[in-house]
Amino acid sequence: MKKFLSIISILVLALLVTACGSDSSKKTSEKKEEKMETVTYVADIGGAKLEATFAHVGDNLRKVDQKMIYPFAALGLEAGVKLDDAMKKQLEEQVASQYSGYKDSKGASLETKFTDEALELTMSIDLYKADKASVSSLLGGTTDPKKVSLKQTVEQFEAQGFKKKES
Repeated sequence: MKKFLSIISILVLALLVTACGSDSSKKTSEKKEEKMETVTYVADIGGAKLEATFAHVGDNLRKVDQKMIYPFAALGLEAGVKLDDAMKKQLEEQVASQYSGYKDSKGASLETKFTDEALELTMSIDLYKADKASVSSLLGGTTDPKKVSLKQTVEQFEAQGFKKKES
């Protein structure tokens, strides 16, 4: 009888361990499905070099990072011109005004940087940190930041002249 109970105990213990193990493997496989991927699109429009990187899980867009490099010539300034502080401040104010949604929104950021030859803008929006109002104003009417389609966003960028960057 003791032997029989020992075998039953071992089987029950093995069953519990196996059940717990399969549950954790199910969670692991769910996490694998949640793997974040990125895709980058680039464009050269009017002399400006533009790059947009989309972080996504499936068709669900999670984050957008954009880098834009505007050579001074593309801004209507002479090539090789040295910008004084007043001109830099004026350009920064124009950028801040044009992209105010990135500067003042939760989950979004805007940085400006001047090089000897260009103005560089870096903009980012994390759709899972941003509030609905910010996303709506930045992405043209989208009401739920967690339901933005990568496919539709890419189609809009491609319509503006962006091409997928080959790795």
